Amino acid sequence: MKITPNHITEGIALLTAIWNYKYIAKTRYVYFIPYLAVILSGELGATYFSELPNKSIFKNNHIYLFISTIETIFLGYQFHQMFRSEKMKYFILSSTLLIIVLKILLLFFFVDISVFLSNIWGLTGFLYSCIACLYLYEVIIYSNKQEELLLRNPDFWFALGILIFWVTCTIPFILYFFLSKNQVLIFGIPIYRLFPQVFSVVLYGCFIVAIILWKKYQK
Repeated sequence: MKITPNHITEGIALLTAIWNYKYIAKTRYVYFIPYLAVILSGELGATYFSELPNKSIFKNNHIYLFISTIETIFLGYQFHQMFRSEKMKYFILSSTLLIIVLKILLLFFFVDISVFLSNIWGLTGFLYSCIACLYLYEVIIYSNKQEELLLRNPDFWFALGILIFWVTCTIPFILYFFLSKNQVLIFGIPIYRLFPQVFSVVLYGCFIVAIILWKKYQK
């Protein structure tokens, strides 16, 4: 089974969360541990079923849909706790529940989900790109008033990682059928695979920074 840089970064992020357990315990950051464990094991499982002789599009797609559902729950919860605005909290809760319901329907009631998977990823990416932008705007305004250093705020790094990842990956997900049909490649790798792998390193790198900073931020 091929191990890619995003798997390595996910593993480092998981080990970082476990190492810092005593600092993140009894806080919302403790959920990084089960979340990262599911993501890493799911990504490895999906990779296993993407290669011969074990290749199975059915199993591969359903694994990705499952871990994507867990990701939506985790991101929705984190952002819901991060925002100060009650209107944004309500928006995040309602939109996250809607996407979760859509993903669960696909997971349990559709056999061939390849037609829907890239589109729902695109929808998820657009939603969380917007939410991350709004949070960064809110925290920048707040930091100016409170003279808080953004680079010491773990949630700033959390939102920054989400924004970078989803902004770069949403368009390839939306254009999946066009890109796959026309074999749009970079370094011999389909662009809809390359971008998530490359920018996952940025995403989980930002998560690592956020987890490390959580100890000082809590003080």
